[in-house]
Amino acid sequence: VSKYIKSQFMEGLQLIRNNKVHVLYNGVNKKLKKFPRKKKEVLFVGRLVSEKGVELYVDVINSVASNHPDWSFGLIGSVRLGEENYNSYAKTLIEKFQNIGPQAKFFGFKNHCFVEKKMKTASIIVIPSIWQEPFGLVAAEAMSNGIAVIASKVGGIPEIVRRNGILIQDINYDKLKKSLLELLKNEDLRI
Repeated sequence: VSKYIKSQFMEGLQLIRNNKVHVLYNGVNKKLKKFPRKKKEVLFVGRLVSEKGVELYVDVINSVASNHPDWSFGLIGSVRLGEENYNSYAKTLIEKFQNIGPQAKFFGFKNHCFVEKKMKTASIIVIPSIWQEPFGLVAAEAMSNGIAVIASKVGGIPEIVRRNGILIQDINYDKLKKSLLELLKNEDLRI
């Protein structure tokens, strides 16, 4: 599903010629002919596990929300796809996120229609993965809905985002906060 995964697959396979293995990216339906008007909303969509970098998102939102009262911040996801059972890691993050105040909205696991609806109107999506994402489907879906993307420069994500968003090498709190503040303040950059 990405050149990154192809390189991982090909490692140690000298007998197979590289041109015999092809990358077929996942696709997304682009239903919109024109992007809708965007709300001042930032989203995280994904599993609530450490490798997705959700803790970075929560910590950065915790530090910027009070200085941007006209923005809302969403957290969509669960520990496992389709489940509403939360382990102690997820419960702690959810509580910390909800303590930010009324600007922070935790939605839990939601179906694809709900996520797509939120993506159509949100301005920014944050994908702070700290593991080597094989593809980056959330990034592809977000871009098809016209959302400004801030993502980790890991795995297959850079192949999807390319120059159509902010890619952060060796993502951390300071780098993510700086990039998010830049997008919150600069509508032209978001567009």
